[in-house]
Amino acid sequence: MTGTYRAPDVPTEQITREFVRDELFRCFESANKEFLTLLHQPVADEALKTQVRQFVEGVFQTCGVSIENPTKTGILTAISQCKSNAEKMMGPQGADIIRHHYEEMMKLVNRLPADGTRASPDMIRI
Repeated sequence: MTGTYRAPDVPTEQITREFVRDELFRCFESANKEFLTLLHQPVADEALKTQVRQFVEGVFQTCGVSIENPTKTGILTAISQCKSNAEKMMGPQGADIIRHHYEEMMKLVNRLPADGTRASPDMIRI
């Protein structure tokens, strides 16, 4: 069942903090859908999206991370907390789902520039 979410294969210049934040929502929706299927608890897509958005925004807030303007460090902090929460909630039965989704998100996070740096549009064209 694992493998629903895949990090998008986009050019590095399109990998922004906001893009990664938005992908975290998509990734977490996918993981939660898999968890609910595993637990035989179907949920409507719109209800799931709303629950996931509220949960992830709450994690960002709890971690002191801006949801509107996240940093790479902040995104890493929030992802780590989401992972920890999922592990506590799902235990061993969710380990493969969590591992897959975490690895996919890290593919994007690892391509983000370090905090305090930003690729200049002029540098992208060189």
